[in-house]
Amino acid sequence: MISRIFTFLGLAAVLAHAQSKPESVYATTPAMQNEARATVALIERYHISKKTLAEIDANEVIKTFCETLDPAKLYFTQAEIDGFINRYGKSLDLYLVRGNLTPAFEIYSVFKEHVAERTQGAIAALNQKIDLNQPGTFPVDRQKGNWPADTKEADDLWSRRVRLDILSELLGEDRTTQKKKDGKNASVHDTQVPEINEEKIAEALTKLKKRYEKTRTYLDFEPQEIEEFFLTAFSTQFDPHSTFFSQRTLEEFEISMRNMLCGIGATLTDDEGYCTVKEILPGGPLELNGKVKSGDRIIAVGQDEKGEMEDIVGLRLTKTISRIRGKQGTIVRLLIDPVDNSGRFTINLVRDQIKLVNQMASARCIEIPSGQGNINLGVIELPAFYGKNPDGTGSSPTKDVEELIGKLKKLNIKVLVMDLRKNGGGLLTEAIDLSGLFIKKGSVLQVRDSMGRIEDYRDENAKVAWDGPLIVLTSKLSASASEIFCGALKDHRRAVIVGDSTTHGKGSVQNIIELKRAFKDFDPKSAVKITIQKWYAPSGSSIQLKGVPADIIVPSVYSVLPVAESDLERPLAWDSIPPSLPKSDDDDSLSFKISPDLIQILKASSEKRQTELPEFVTLNRTIEWTKSRQVRKEISLSLPQRRQERADDLAFREQVRSELDKLAAQKYKIIEIKLDAAIEQEKLEDTDKTSKIKRASRVRDPIEDEDWPDYDIQLMESVRIAADWAKLSEAAKAGSASQPMSSAR
Repeated sequence: MISRIFTFLGLAAVLAHAQSKPESVYATTPAMQNEARATVALIERYHISKKTLAEIDANEVIKTFCETLDPAKLYFTQAEIDGFINRYGKSLDLYLVRGNLTPAFEIYSVFKEHVAERTQGAIAALNQKIDLNQPGTFPVDRQKGNWPADTKEADDLWSRRVRLDILSELLGEDRTTQKKKDGKNASVHDTQVPEINEEKIAEALTKLKKRYEKTRTYLDFEPQEIEEFFLTAFSTQFDPHSTFFSQRTLEEFEISMRNMLCGIGATLTDDEGYCTVKEILPGGPLELNGKVKSGDRIIAVGQDEKGEMEDIVGLRLTKTISRIRGKQGTIVRLLIDPVDNSGRFTINLVRDQIKLVNQMASARCIEIPSGQGNINLGVIELPAFYGKNPDGTGSSPTKDVEELIGKLKKLNIKVLVMDLRKNGGGLLTEAIDLSGLFIKKGSVLQVRDSMGRIEDYRDENAKVAWDGPLIVLTSKLSASASEIFCGALKDHRRAVIVGDSTTHGKGSVQNIIELKRAFKDFDPKSAVKITIQKWYAPSGSSIQLKGVPADIIVPSVYSVLPVAESDLERPLAWDSIPPSLPKSDDDDSLSFKISPDLIQILKASSEKRQTELPEFVTLNRTIEWTKSRQVRKEISLSLPQRRQERADDLAFREQVRSELDKLAAQKYKIIEIKLDAAIEQEKLEDTDKTSKIKRASRVRDPIEDEDWPDYDIQLMESVRIAADWAKLSEAAKAGSASQPMSSAR
C-alpha cells in the first residue's frame, strides 16, 4: 500500500492535496506525458536494482494504484480490480513508455462514482435504527485484507463499518474535557469507561453525518494528484523509497527542508481518512509535550486556548495541515485518539520551529552503588545526526559528543553508553566522523552504486576521544546513519550493542532528481526520488533489512511493532560485498577491543537479571499486551463487549503504572550534563523549565501519559551491563579476573 505521508520540520507537508476544481480535466496533458516518460527512463537508468520496465509486474502496479485510492478496500470490489488488470495489465508498459495515463484516470472515474454512492449510503444508514448490542466484528486492518468480492459483500462491509464508527465515537470521549466538567484534575490518566446515553448517541450520529459528507471532498483528487499516485505506484515496485514528486509536492518538500513553517514537529500520514502520527521529530513541540506516540490519531483541531474544536476526520490532509500550522508562538489544541485504546485526550501545543537546543546531544553521569565504592557511568543521548546549516550556524554532533565525553571524563566514568534508540539518522559525514571518536583509523562504511562500483568511507583521523568500554543502546527505530555508526563499531569490535534484536534495517540511499535539470526544455518543476546506492558495514554485510544485530538483547515494545524496513512493501533484499576490514587482528591500539568471551559474560549476567528482576516481568507483560493488539484480526461491534475490553485495557494500564511507580523510587543518583551551547541557549530563551520535562528520548510504551512513572527499563539494564563491565575491568587490572563477579542490580 502506498501511503500519502507528510513530513514536518515545523509542519511542512511532503505531499500536497487541494480541492478539486470543476474545470479540472482528467486526461493526459503534454506535461504529464513528459513527466511519465522521464520517470520511467530515470528509474531504469539509475535505480540500484538495475531492473527494467519489462521486469516490473504490471498487475502489481494496478493493484498498488487502486490501494492508494482505496487503502481500506471499501470502495472497489475484487471483480473490478480483476477487470482493471484484464483491461490494462498486458499493455501497461506501453502506456508508461508513451506517457499515457489513461488507465489511471479511468480507474479513478470508477472510484469517484463509488465514493458518492457509499457515502450517501452510509448517511442513510445513520438514519436507521442500529442495534449496538448485537454481536459482530470488523477487520482491525482493512489494508491487509481483500477487497469485497462483489457488491453484496461490499454492502455488508459498509454496514459493519458504520457500526464501528458509531462505537468509536461513543467510546472515544475526551477524558480531559470530561474530567474538567466533573470538576476533577484534567489529567489524561484515568480508568473510567465513558457512560453511554441517548444524548451521546445523537451527538455521535450528527458528527458522523458531517464526516461522511466531507469524505466526498477528501477523496476528490485533482489530475496532478492522480498522476502522482500512478507514477508512484510504478516507482515503488522497485523499492518503497522511490517515488514521483509532482510540482506541488516538490515545492512543499523544499519548504520543509528549509524549515520555514511553524507547527508541531511531526511526520503525519493519512490512514483511511484519519490524520495519524507517523513519527515525532526530535526537538519539536510534540516531542517536548511527551504525551503523543507514533500511531496516535489527531481527531480534532482547535485554535488558541478557547477556540472551538473542529472534527478533522475525513478532511484532506492539507486542510488538516493548514489548521495545525500557523504563526510561531501561537497555541493549537489537538484531540488525540491514542493507538492503545485508552481514551481520547486534548493537548495544547505552542507552534514553533524545531529548536537546535532540543535536538542536541546531552549526557548524564549515573552513580551505581558497589561493594568497593560507587561506580560512575556515562550516558550520552544523541537524537539525530544533525549538522551545520549552509550559513554556518548550527552544530556538529561529533563536536558535541566530544565535548560531553570531556565533561564525563572529569567525573571519572568507567564505561560510556551511547543511546541511539530514537535516532532515525541524518548526515552521513557526521556518522563517519562520530565513529572516529572511538576508533583510531579504518573503514566505517562501504557504498555500492547501480554500476556496481564500491567506495570505502574511512576515518583517517587518529584522534580518539574515548578508548574505554563502550555500549551502544539501540532499538528498531535506530536507522540509517545510526546503523552506520553501530555497524562500524561492532565490526571493529569496539562496542557492545544492546537493545532490540536488531536495528531498523534501512541500508539504502535516495537521490532527488529534478526533471527540469535532467532534461532540456522541461517545463514542469517535478522530480523523481530514486534509490541509487546501498550501504554496507566494514564486514561487507548489508545494513538493508537485517540492520545491526544486538550482542545483548534487551527488548522494547518496538520489537513487536511494524516499524522496521522489513515491514514495508517490496523492500530491497539483503546482500553482501567483500569486507574492508584488516585481514590481521593484531591492532592493539585501543584499550578495550571486545572479545566474544566478554560479550558472553555480560550477556549471561543480563539474561539472569531479565529472569529475576520484577521490572522485566512488567516489561514482558507490556510487550505481550502490545503484541496481542498487533496480531488481533477482528474488533468487536458489540457495545457491551467493547466497554469491557476498554475497562480491561485501562485496568492493565493502571497495574503497570503502579508497578513502575515503585521502580521509579529506586533509581540511581543522576547528574545531568549539558553542552555549553545548550546552557547558553537556555539562558537566552529562558527555557530552563524544559529540563523538567521527561526526557523525550526514553522509550515510550503504548501505555504512557503525562502521569507515567519516569523509569526507563532498557536504559537501566544497559547501565547494569556497563557496571558489570566496569567490575570486570577493575578485576582484570587487579589480576583477579577469574574471581566471581557480583551482578549489578
